[in-house]
Amino acid sequence: MSKTAALRRLVTEAMQTVQGQTYHKTAPKDAAFPYKTFTLSSVAFVEARDDQELEIDIWDRSPDQKRIEEIADQVERLLTNATLPRPPIYPSFFREARYNLEDPDKTLQHIQLRFLVQLYETEE
Repeated sequence: MSKTAALRRLVTEAMQTVQGQTYHKTAPKDAAFPYKTFTLSSVAFVEARDDQELEIDIWDRSPDQKRIEEIADQVERLLTNATLPRPPIYPSFFREARYNLEDPDKTLQHIQLRFLVQLYETEE
């Protein structure tokens, strides 16, 4: 399995421990709220380390932000400054930003989290 596929699987499994289904890139049109989507982008290669940006979008349909804020807090506690080794990959996560994003539909709540992932890989 490629390091990117292994990281995608690890992120999906970790985020499934937090309320709401987790999807890579996009959710199905009939996805139940709340849910989380994520993308990974390679941003730098530093010697033996591949730096990735993990962008997590949390979505909820609700008139207030209480539930979505709780989910975002749980994701932050799970990943901020976490090292989650799963040989042959060894990723460390560092939170970079948290954004409350506005949507024209006032019943749709959206929070975006961004993490730097420092990813090391060993030979299998």
